[in-house]
Amino acid sequence: MKKIKITLHKDGTQKIEVLGAVGEECLAFTQELEKRLGSPIGDRVLKDEFYETEIEREHDYEVAR
Repeated sequence: MKKIKITLHKDGTQKIEVLGAVGEECLAFTQELEKRLGSPIGDRVLKDEFYETEIEREHDYEVAR
């Protein structure tokens, strides 16, 4: 299940983190939210999951059992 974790800092900046997504689906998942926030996107930090594919994720899960 995909989730969004939002952290609002005292200086007005935000951190948006996607949990449970792989590849570019994390960018698509936050696109509407980023548009509604209206502020320019700051530094985008891509997690390791961004470079995974769904097949790799399923395979890792199968091995971990």
